[in-house]
Amino acid sequence: MIKGARPLWLAGLMALTVAFGVPSQAKAQKGLPEVTIVTAVPNLAFSALWVAEQLNYFEQEGVTAKVSVVSGGSVCQTAVVGRSANFCASSSEGLILTYQEGAPLIAIQAHNRNVTMSVAVRKSIADKFGVSRDSPIDARIKVLTQLGPIGATSPGSASEQVVKFLVSKLGPHAADKLKFVYLGGTELPSSLINGVVDAFALSPPSGESTEPGGKGYVLIPLGRGEVPELTEYPFEVLMVRPDFAEKEPKIARAVARAISRGGALFHSNPASAKAALRAHRLFNPKRLSDDVFDLSYNMVVNAMPRWGNMSSEGWQKVIKFAVAAKMVKDPAKTPSAAEGVLWTNKFVGKAP
Repeated sequence: MIKGARPLWLAGLMALTVAFGVPSQAKAQKGLPEVTIVTAVPNLAFSALWVAEQLNYFEQEGVTAKVSVVSGGSVCQTAVVGRSANFCASSSEGLILTYQEGAPLIAIQAHNRNVTMSVAVRKSIADKFGVSRDSPIDARIKVLTQLGPIGATSPGSASEQVVKFLVSKLGPHAADKLKFVYLGGTELPSSLINGVVDAFALSPPSGESTEPGGKGYVLIPLGRGEVPELTEYPFEVLMVRPDFAEKEPKIARAVARAISRGGALFHSNPASAKAALRAHRLFNPKRLSDDVFDLSYNMVVNAMPRWGNMSSEGWQKVIKFAVAAKMVKDPAKTPSAAEGVLWTNKFVGKAP
């Protein structure tokens, strides 16, 4: 790692080791290698992963996978860098931050082909401006410039940057007057319902959960692919240490292909994919009502890729987003979008 990166990645490694344990190289009960996958958050942006878990695709590809949810992308990445977990499923712009710090991570599979975040606003605001999610996208973005406090998970997070990015499309200084408050992900839906914030951006079902009571409204569901810069864009990706992937290529291939099969099912058999997602422990009827689940599903289904392979064109969009969001502080450290720098298709391969 380069100088200055070490404290970020060493902080919390002891806690992560306690939480996950050191991944065992022993064989699992079925005689398959056992791997640990951690995800940044438990939402529908990771639908391909949840379907793969629900339908036992990991076992079918030759591994036993233990999937755990941690508190954010940085914790997820730290677990893999510190070898407390084998794989991290998190957002691609976070990989650019780790690259600048010299952390050893590379993406080997993409869960989405669009950014899946939904921008939700208070329903009274949408009504005031006479807009719906079927209104022209520029009209909806313009509403964001008229808001009071906008909720975000933390300073510089994707939940903040994606709103700034959308508003900046209206002009170079259009986003200067936006006001953000940082409340953490779990508090944002209730904060909007109670009028503490006027809007927030998170992947489903967070914004969608505010609609049934008539308090919130998903105004800009990015997963539908209406913003070209955030479409055909590898949003949530599977990250791994390059040394682990090279040492265990069969395991890396099995995990990447299992999740890719989960995404592919949304195209080959949508009913089965939706049923598997609904049966998953995170999204079953005890956790989500039918109306919230159906709305959330419709917001992300168009973002599911036919396979989890990536392209330099898609990663160039990620880099442009990161630069526009000022995540890249030093232009000299802007990574290349070429395969082998931030990502590789070596393990995921092509669809069957």
